[in-house]
Amino acid sequence: MSILYHSLRRLRRTPVQTIFFFLLLSAASALVAAGGGLWKLSGENRAYFEDIFQTIGTVEQKPERIVDEEIWDAETGMYRPHVRREYGETIPVSVLSFDGADYISGPEQRAWYSAYVPEYLLMDENEGTCNIMIVEASPLEDAVPAGPVAMEVRRILYTFYPENAPVIYYCDHNNAHPEKLYAGHTYVMCLVDGFPHGWPIQQGPFEYIPYDGLRSTQAGADGRLLDNDLSGKYVEEVTPGFYETENGKAWLELAAEYRERLWSVPVTATDNTDLILPFYDQEVFAAQGRGFTEEDYAEGRKVCMVSRRFANRNGLQVGAALHLRLRYANYADAASGGREGALTASGRSYSVWEDDNWEICGIYDILPGAGNKSRDYRLADNEVIIPASSVRHSDADHIAAFGPMKGYTTSFEIPNGSIDRWMELWQARGVDGLEITFYDRGYSRLEEGLKQMERMALLLLAGGGMSAFGILVFFCHLFITKQSMRTAIERSLGMRKGQCLWSLLSGILVIALCGVIAGSIAGYYGTTGAAKRLTRVGRFDRRYSNGALYTGEGEETTTYLMSGDWRVCALTGSAVAVLAAATALVKIRRNLRQEPLALLSGREV
Repeated sequence: MSILYHSLRRLRRTPVQTIFFFLLLSAASALVAAGGGLWKLSGENRAYFEDIFQTIGTVEQKPERIVDEEIWDAETGMYRPHVRREYGETIPVSVLSFDGADYISGPEQRAWYSAYVPEYLLMDENEGTCNIMIVEASPLEDAVPAGPVAMEVRRILYTFYPENAPVIYYCDHNNAHPEKLYAGHTYVMCLVDGFPHGWPIQQGPFEYIPYDGLRSTQAGADGRLLDNDLSGKYVEEVTPGFYETENGKAWLELAAEYRERLWSVPVTATDNTDLILPFYDQEVFAAQGRGFTEEDYAEGRKVCMVSRRFANRNGLQVGAALHLRLRYANYADAASGGREGALTASGRSYSVWEDDNWEICGIYDILPGAGNKSRDYRLADNEVIIPASSVRHSDADHIAAFGPMKGYTTSFEIPNGSIDRWMELWQARGVDGLEITFYDRGYSRLEEGLKQMERMALLLLAGGGMSAFGILVFFCHLFITKQSMRTAIERSLGMRKGQCLWSLLSGILVIALCGVIAGSIAGYYGTTGAAKRLTRVGRFDRRYSNGALYTGEGEETTTYLMSGDWRVCALTGSAVAVLAAATALVKIRRNLRQEPLALLSGREV
C-alpha cells in the first residue's frame, strides 16, 4: 500500500497532467461504451424487427396497349366508353427465379379452385343475390330486343330463385344490332335479372339481360388457351332434335355447371398466407384457432382456414372436417372477381379432380372498414384458404382460366432491407413488361434509423478506441518514459524490478480505472439519448399483426428498443482498462530493461 500511496503522491505533483489524463480517458471510454451500446442496440432492434416486419413484392404484367372501346347502352340509345387492356404473350412466373433473389416465400402465381360443397349453407336466410337462369322462352310477338321484349317462359333449365312469372322481359342490352326474335319460336338463353328499363330516370318493365353463353377459357398446363368449337352464342333457337346436337348438349352442360356453381366456394391455395394482401395488410385476423405453420406447408397437411360467417352458418368449429371437391382452377382472376368460361374446351362442365377432407385449423374474420382496395384484392364470400402443398393431384386438365400475372395473384417474400439489392439483380436480367410493387410495413423507414445507429456505433467505437490508445500512449510517455531518472534512483536504492514496476504502474492504473469507470457510466446513460436522436421515427401500430394472427400474441405498437446494456459498458470499460495496463507495462518494461547507471547518464544501452 505504501508503494501505491507514494505512486499517487508523485502523480499529485503534476495535477494538470493527471486531471487531463483522467478527463480525456473518461471521454474516450464514454465514446467506446456508447459505441458498443449502440452496436448492440442496432443488432437487437434488427432481430426484433425481423420477427415483426415482412417485405413482400407483388408482380403485375404491363398491358401492351390500352384499347378504347364503345359499348352500346339500350337505355340511353348511345354508346358509352370502355377501356380494355390488351396483353401480349403471357410472361411466366419462372422469370422471377434467379440467383441471389433469396426468396423466403414464392414467387407464386396463386390459383383459386372452385370446390363443390352441396352439404353446406353458403348464404344467410335473409341474404339475396342476383338471379342467373337458363331458360327456354318464346316472344309473344315478333320483335327486336333492343328494348324490353315480352317472352313466355316455356322451360327452366336452371334458376337460382323459383321463377313464378310465366312472362319475362328480355333486352339484349349491350348489343347495338340484336337479331330479331319471332313469335312461335323457342329460344334458349342464359340471363341475369337487372333493373327496370330506364332506371333510375324512368320506370319501365323489369328486364333480364344476357349473362353467359357457350364459351370456354380452358387452358392447358402451359397456360395456352385450348382450341374449341363452341359457338359463343348466348341466344340460340331450339329446334326439333336440338339437344342431340353438340350445341344443344353444351347448353345442357352449361345448366349443369351453373347448378354446381350454386353450391361451390372458392378455395385459394398458397405457400404463405402473408403473400395474400388482405392477410399481409392485417385486415384479416384469426377469430379462432390459428393460421398455417411451417410444418403445414412443408408436410402438405390437409388443413384450412374458413371465414367466421361460413363457420357460424354451418355450425363449424376449429378441428372440424371440411369436405371439398375441387373442380377447376383459375390462374387469371381473383376469387372475388373471376369470370372464367363455364365450359371446358369440349363443351362439358368441369368434373371433380380432387375429393378430400381438410381440417379447419383457423376461423378468420375481417376487420370492420377493411377492403378499401379494389374488389380483386379482397377475399371473396366463403373463401377457403389452404396450403398449396395439401393439393395432391395435378390441376393440369382442369384449368378454367389462365392469364398474365396480376398484383392480386402473384407475389413473393424477400428478407427485410433487401429491396434495393433485389431490384439491382432484377434489372440486370433485362426483363421488360413486369411491374414490381413492394410492401414492407414501414420497415424501410425504420431501417434508416438502424443504419444511422450502426454507422454512429462504428464511428464511436473507432474514434473512442483510437482516442483511448493515443491518450494512453501520450500520458504513459509522460508518466513513465519521462520518469526514467526515478526508476534509476529506486533501483540504485535496492528496489527490485517488480517493486519498481508496481511503483510506476499502480498510480496510473488507479487514475485510469477511475476514468474508465466514470466514462463507461456516462456512455451507458448516453446510449439511450443517442439512440433516440438517431431514430426519429414514429410508432407503428401492430394490432392484428401477423404475430397476432398465428399466436394470439402481439404488442399494440412497435418502437425501437432504446435501453442500453450495462454489460456492454462493463465489457468496453474492461477492454480500455486492459489496453491501459498493456500500454503502461510496455513502457515500464522498456525502462526496466535499461541499467540504472545508463538511465542516470541519460543513455540507453
